Amino acid sequence: MRASTIAGVAVLACAALPVRAQILPPDDSLVQFHRYTAVRERVIPGFTPTAIALGSFTLTPEIDVSGEYTDNIYALQTPRVADQFVDVAPSALLQTSTDSSSLSLAANGHIDRYVSHPSENSEEVETSAYGIRQFGNATRVRLIARYHQDRESRESENAIVLTQRPVRFETADAALGVSQRFASAMLSGEAGFQRASYFDARLFDGTPLDQHYRDNDVKTVRLRGEIAQSPSLAYFAQATNSWVDYRIAGAGRGARNLEVLGGVRFELPIRARGEIGIGYVHAAFDGAVRSFSGVGINSSVTFFPTELVTVTVTAQRSLNDAGTPTSSGYVALSAGVQADYEVLRQLIVGAGVQLERDTFNALDRRDGRVAGTVSAEYRSKGGWALRTGYDLLDLTSSGTARYKSFNRNRVTLGLRFFL
Repeated sequence: MRASTIAGVAVLACAALPVRAQILPPDDSLVQFHRYTAVRERVIPGFTPTAIALGSFTLTPEIDVSGEYTDNIYALQTPRVADQFVDVAPSALLQTSTDSSSLSLAANGHIDRYVSHPSENSEEVETSAYGIRQFGNATRVRLIARYHQDRESRESENAIVLTQRPVRFETADAALGVSQRFASAMLSGEAGFQRASYFDARLFDGTPLDQHYRDNDVKTVRLRGEIAQSPSLAYFAQATNSWVDYRIAGAGRGARNLEVLGGVRFELPIRARGEIGIGYVHAAFDGAVRSFSGVGINSSVTFFPTELVTVTVTAQRSLNDAGTPTSSGYVALSAGVQADYEVLRQLIVGAGVQLERDTFNALDRRDGRVAGTVSAEYRSKGGWALRTGYDLLDLTSSGTARYKSFNRNRVTLGLRFFL
């Protein structure tokens, strides 16, 4: 993978809410995707950013400014409160490489400012450093370090009460990976550590709300083996073990999670590429909370029916940490489809739908989420892109400990350009 792509994956990976220690970007495999080019991966002449030379490094700055409207800023069934806000998202990528190594330093942020409800204003900061060192043709070492500070979305399954302002949190994580290639096989190992910390909040009546019961440390180890049938087809087996420890003594929600997957990674002449993994997941919790075992799924396949159309299908079943002190975690089963169509060389339209079912352990609560998006982006040869989109979210919760049910609509108009 190009260094810019790698750094982009690294930054996107730490954008998610803290669930488990992040593992390295998934680019180390016997099957490298190069046969097909997705619609949004295609390079448009004149649109490619111009890198600024800084000694042996190159700097690529970018900024994205958008205006957005949402009809439910608090993510409640009633009352529904609408507002508009401006999102300013600067980013910068600094990178260098030699024949045997590369280093990427990335930073980006989001500054949101609401028109009528300044309590929803937020700032987000993400930074990452990602390095690769190649020893000969067979041994590769990768290292990543990241820091992320943000506010928890009102729409998160972990936002269990309505606070004056969204709950602030920060994560710091690092991971090390080593891979060894043989004639037609590869063995790799990764180890990661993440520390998540939450800041106290206040209810609307001014009552302090302690959030430190959510502070946790996660240690993760992953082992993976691949055997290649051809340069475009490989079979793999992968085991991931993680330990979740809460820093407040007696929290009783620590967990030991195991995920074992087997499957195939491919980029075949049938105009499809991706990875399909199916296996087993098991979680054992501290105290008297019952353990959980079941089927594990982690799959993503992209189809290329024509040169102008890209369709990606995803499916996942995983164990996640819960923000409520009365549950040790929840099982998330999700599936999604995203289609992109290149109407013109510079105009791309897309549509997608995502379904998710969350079942909470030791708690009679089941959440169903339906999310849909439509979007359009026009890329100019002058180095800027105009984009617009609409997305909706509908959440339904059931059970004696059910969560809030609500729906939300949002419209976006934005401009992205290179500095």
